[in-house]
Amino acid sequence: MKKGEAKVIYRDFGKTGLRVSAIGMGCEYVWTADEKQISDLVHAAVDAGINYFDLFVGTPATREYYGKALKGIRDKVYLAGHLGCADKDGQYVKTRDEALCKDFLKQFFEKLNTDYIDVLFLHNCDDEADLDEILNGWMYAYAKELKDTGRVGFIGISSHNTKISLNAVKSGKIDVLMFPVNPLFNLLPQDTADARMKGREVKIMTEEEKAAYPTKQELYELCEKKGVPIVAMKPFAAGNILKNHEEGRLKGLLSLTPVQCISYVLSFPQVACPVPGFANVDELKQSLAYLTASEEEKDFSEIQESLVGKFANQCMYCNHCQPCPKKIDIAEVTKLADMAEKEITDELRKRYAALLATGEDCIHCGSCTRRCPFGIDASENMRRAQRIFGF
Repeated sequence: MKKGEAKVIYRDFGKTGLRVSAIGMGCEYVWTADEKQISDLVHAAVDAGINYFDLFVGTPATREYYGKALKGIRDKVYLAGHLGCADKDGQYVKTRDEALCKDFLKQFFEKLNTDYIDVLFLHNCDDEADLDEILNGWMYAYAKELKDTGRVGFIGISSHNTKISLNAVKSGKIDVLMFPVNPLFNLLPQDTADARMKGREVKIMTEEEKAAYPTKQELYELCEKKGVPIVAMKPFAAGNILKNHEEGRLKGLLSLTPVQCISYVLSFPQVACPVPGFANVDELKQSLAYLTASEEEKDFSEIQESLVGKFANQCMYCNHCQPCPKKIDIAEVTKLADMAEKEITDELRKRYAALLATGEDCIHCGSCTRRCPFGIDASENMRRAQRIFGF
């Protein structure tokens, strides 16, 4: 760290004995970045003292670029990988196929030039049948084998669902939890955010069911009791709650700075670190500003609980809806439609027309909608894009 720069804050990583930087780095938004962009970002982060990196998928080239960027400094960072996903035909795939998952993880080790993953997450579990299959099937057994042989430090699970996360922590098999923490997600109505029937359809719960359903606070308290740290994914809600954000339909509903968002997330003592997805060094610096911010700049008291329910259908652009049989970049199409819904411009039309596949190519098979952890009708968003752009 250079003289005069802010000192990074480090927090206990639950009962693991590790201490991680209060700001981690997610790698979600560099999927197609070139080598220089990734190298600049990695070195700027490490130079600033960030020591926790989460790389949940990425293309083979992306992982190679990270491996090159971390050469000689791998021992300065804790690296998180994921078991239960892969890239297939250039698209992210959530999968439980044993051969595919093991091959992806093998490539992860090779392309990142490492023989050790500090945290291995059992990837994206949001329903009870899947949790049972993960914890009592080959996935956990393989992760435990890697841990016992020294190739993995700790086993985690990533989930968007409070009840599933609670049960995973209760199992005693999980060392780390990756879970969304942001004002938008925390204020979502409980029955919309969590209680999903098979097929990801929202279940309207009775008042008795709502009363019996676990709250996020219960989850946080259990994590604290068990010493299970929370890695906070989506701390900016895909940018939708940031000031001057033009890409969603929530502008003006919540209008926070990255500093306020990080302050909000870190106000939960069970959270070890948020992992914002940085696309470039400038975005990284906006979050690092938290380290030198005043209490006034960190204040997030403008968040109002009266916002509950006003953003139930907002896409998080997380790409968990992939893969698409027509190879549509669903998140990008939806994002462009959201932006154009505010004000359509020639630039947006050009960006939409330049896509290899658009909403017009959608066959409405419904696979994307079934996969969405937030219950968004992604197929309808493709129709909306078609209406807006009129191709």
